[in-house]
This record gives sequence, C-alpha cells and structure tokens, in this order.
Amino acid sequence: MKHLLTLVTALLFTHTTHAEPSAGLMQRILKASDKSSDGKLSLEEYKPLDVQAKHHGDEHFKVGDKNSDGFIDAAELADALKKQTWFAILSEGIEPCFARMDANKDNQLNAAEYRKISKMGHHSEQHFNGADANHDGSLDRPEFTVHAEHKIKVLEGGSMKKKSARK
Repeated sequence: MKHLLTLVTALLFTHTTHAEPSAGLMQRILKASDKSSDGKLSLEEYKPLDVQAKHHGDEHFKVGDKNSDGFIDAAELADALKKQTWFAILSEGIEPCFARMDANKDNQLNAAEYRKISKMGHHSEQHFNGADANHDGSLDRPEFTVHAEHKIKVLEGGSMKKKSARK
C-alpha cells in the first residue's frame, strides 16, 4: 500500500509539473517572437525566449530545431522551450502552479519551494533572487507573476518591470 501511495504521488507530481501548454499560450509566444511574421523563429528570434541564450542559446536552438531546417516552427516550439522556467509556469498556469508549489500555504514561495519548478539547476537561487523584487527572501504572487510573464511582456513591447520595490 505504501508503494502504491508513493507511485500515485509521483505520477501526480509528474503530471502537474509537465503541463501541456495551451494553444493560446503557444500562439501568444509565437506572435510576440516572430518579428518576420513568417510563422517560424530564426535563431535571432528565438534567443530572447531563452534565459540561457548568452551561453547556450545556439545549442538550445539546434536541439529545438528537430527537422534541421534552420528554424523553430510552431510544432517544435513547445519542445524547444521545455527547459525554460517561465514557460513551465505559464504552461501550468500561474495560479495553479503557485498554489501547488506553496507547500506551507503561506502565500509565498521560498527558495526550496521555487526549486520545484525551476529549470535552471544550480542557477535556481540566482533566478529566485532576481525575481524577489523586494528582497525579503520569498516570492509573493505578484513577484511570481512578473517572473513568469517577463519574457513575453518584453517581446510584446510591454514595460513590465522585473525589479520593483514594494513595502
């Protein structure tokens, strides 16, 4: 029975952390990034979506370009973005993701809770600290939302500020 409970818990966790992105989210990302309006992303159009573009953007692009045509098309985009924390959050949904990760239900995420969704490995703490705009050691819902939405908002031409002092 204990093994069955462990298996069920593992399956539920796996399901919720690998949510399929909605068609609307994928269209929004493609529209915001596809500056040439040709329905596919060149390397230069893809790089602003990749948090690790400076060091790994070319490599991530090549892996994401499954058919090796030099572009990431709509069918390849979700797989190409699967290593991006912001994409994982938006795919699951900001509110459900936050609620699931907030283990102690204090309406804030600490660094350990954030690591559950982070795709940044040993850089998770650095990204957590960057998202913690008021530097209180936790992410509240507004900080978490800004963190998740930042890449797309910038591409859409929004002026969403990543760092803002509150309190």
